Amino acid sequence: MYRRFESYHPSHHSPKEQQNKGNSAPSSRHVSHASEGGIQCGIHDRHSKIGFRPRRRARVGPYLIRRGRTYYFMKRLPKKILGSASNRFLRFSLQTDLPLDAVVRAGCLLAVYEQREPEIVNAVIKNEITPEQALALLREMLRAELNRILVEQNSDCTLSDQEAYARIEALENENKALKAAMRKRDWSTIEPALLAAGETISIPVPTPVSTDIGRRAVAQQRQINEVEIDVLDGEDIRIAASNLLTDDENKDFDRFIEGEITLSGAIESAVANATSQDMANKYTATGAIALEFWGDIALSTVTTENVKDLMWFVQRIPALHGKKHGNNRFVKDRQNATKQEEIEIADLHDGTLRAQIEADELLPLPEKRARLAEVLVPRLAMTTIGHHLDRLHAIFRNAQETLGYKGQIRFLTKNKMHQHIKVQNEKNKDPLFFRKEKPKERDSWSQERLKTLLMSPVYNGCSSDSRRWKPGPMIIRDAKYWVPLLVMTLGSRILEVLQLKKTDLIVHDGVLSLRLGITAEHRVKTSDSKRVLPLPQLLIDLGFVEWVHSLPAQQRLLFPSPAQGADIAAISGNFGKQLKTLFTRLGIADWHEDFYALRKTMSSALEDAGVPENRRQAIAGHAGGTTINRSYTRRNVSTLKSELDKFDLKVTVGFSERLGHPIIESCDLLAKPGANVEVELDADETARVVRIKSTQCGKVLVNARSIDTHPSKYQIGNETGCTSKELAVRLRKISEDYHLRLPNTPQRRQAIESLMAYAYLD
Repeated sequence: MYRRFESYHPSHHSPKEQQNKGNSAPSSRHVSHASEGGIQCGIHDRHSKIGFRPRRRARVGPYLIRRGRTYYFMKRLPKKILGSASNRFLRFSLQTDLPLDAVVRAGCLLAVYEQREPEIVNAVIKNEITPEQALALLREMLRAELNRILVEQNSDCTLSDQEAYARIEALENENKALKAAMRKRDWSTIEPALLAAGETISIPVPTPVSTDIGRRAVAQQRQINEVEIDVLDGEDIRIAASNLLTDDENKDFDRFIEGEITLSGAIESAVANATSQDMANKYTATGAIALEFWGDIALSTVTTENVKDLMWFVQRIPALHGKKHGNNRFVKDRQNATKQEEIEIADLHDGTLRAQIEADELLPLPEKRARLAEVLVPRLAMTTIGHHLDRLHAIFRNAQETLGYKGQIRFLTKNKMHQHIKVQNEKNKDPLFFRKEKPKERDSWSQERLKTLLMSPVYNGCSSDSRRWKPGPMIIRDAKYWVPLLVMTLGSRILEVLQLKKTDLIVHDGVLSLRLGITAEHRVKTSDSKRVLPLPQLLIDLGFVEWVHSLPAQQRLLFPSPAQGADIAAISGNFGKQLKTLFTRLGIADWHEDFYALRKTMSSALEDAGVPENRRQAIAGHAGGTTINRSYTRRNVSTLKSELDKFDLKVTVGFSERLGHPIIESCDLLAKPGANVEVELDADETARVVRIKSTQCGKVLVNARSIDTHPSKYQIGNETGCTSKELAVRLRKISEDYHLRLPNTPQRRQAIESLMAYAYLD
């Protein structure tokens, strides 16, 4: 990873360097070394010596120079950063003598610099504090002084008349001096108090102090001195200071003396009052990001603009943040990178790959964008960013309810947040710039994947409990066996199944059924999730009823192992990770066809079978207009039984004498072999090259290039040239024998789907 900038200026020369009065070119020792063998970097003054005329350097590209055999990245620093200085450059040794490597590394550094330059410039030009921060500083000054006076008032030691008169005289003289300072606009006397207040509530105070804040602070200090004089004369501080406080502060003087409510205190309170451990963890995560970005600031200083800046920071965080710390059961002391560090690492990665793709002049712009979409680091999805905004508002709302916070508790709607991020992104006119997310668009499982799961070692025999993916003589009927079947055939949520008890297996109207979310201890998503569903015939045939009654008498839950040691809200997530690992081993893991998509698979199959929407909604536990699912499903359990059994997995069940229970013998789902579709885009975002490879044997089924617009241009490899219609017809014929897996990149998927429409032309 590249080292941080180290400043360099001629005035920093060592004595030995200062003795060198010659006019020779500066040597490489003028470049500060980050580490031995690391990247050399520094900020340099171009004319560091009087009369020095630099030797002409060989330039090989933007921001690139060569000195000797080594390439350097060199960029002029903006005047906004340097102030009155001029003609100074940022220089990095790229540690290479290869031109292509130099171009790639320079592109990477430029991408990071352009990301950080606005932040540096904003930090320099924003030398004034906001009105909210100014008010918070003044209130903190007032609180500290009133607290000091209160402590002295309540102390057991009393001043003699002579000591009191001397103190009053000193305060009157101080007020005269402060008044004279106001006339001269000299704020040096009040600056220490402002700096102390800023340190207490984490607000950096720019020095020298501005006239506005200085005048207000001096005026307030004079009033505080008058209050102290009244207290010395025998007045109670609450009466003497009433004119300096608001109505709310006067009503609860002790609360005001306690100080500003800080962000860390609000987060701790929200975590302590969370409704579950899962929600407490979420408050902690959102709070940690806010603390890193803002610091431990006072809640009263947070504005809508501050929240907009925070959300802009959050949208840059990589989607997999916090998951590459390297800790495991053997190593536990590695520290997590900060969110800013993770953003910088992701930006470095993206900058390097972008430079490589951008350097290929043979690729049209759409193809470059499509390739970038496949390799860039995905950032947090907008849905996740919205969750962080909601939790931030919840932290402020909890502070209002439990800590007496009186300020703003809601800053942005999600729509305004999305609009702000969109506007900020659109300011970048770079045609290759876009924000990459990785949202899940859950698709129904294909018949190929369903058959692979049902005929896997999980249901046909595995080697051991810890190796369910390896064929063997054992069939272990536990959560990993039954839960996928229950989700697949009932369309239920994972948490609903994992909370099932033995007493939830009932007979209603002569039909074996399961109660989902009915009892008080069950946690359900909505009231519509409470329902009674008939037991599918496949589960009855596989001996689910006998298995339930064979469980130990003292066991209450059907699946106790996923719930051990976990908060109820985290059960489904923990178990989902276990199944993800298992599905990866079985070769059926997919981002869009995940375990939760099994629920959608059943619902889609019932829709294809003509099951009415209200019954599908009742089965899935969704809101169905005026239908109350709990009553509807109990009243129509026989009808729902016939509807559920329309989802036919074409499974043959037989009894195993060796194992002593039924097993799945075969699955007759029409499962086509899979084939991956690869697409390269042309300048008009159409498919110029299409390759199709079998997922089983790797055989290339199609390797063709469209010749509609460019008969000879963009030829790569040994593709067969053909028209779009000819290529589409070939794809249609292949799709009859293979299940085509289209690209995940939206541009490539759209191009191939548009191409396949040519097959239907007369």
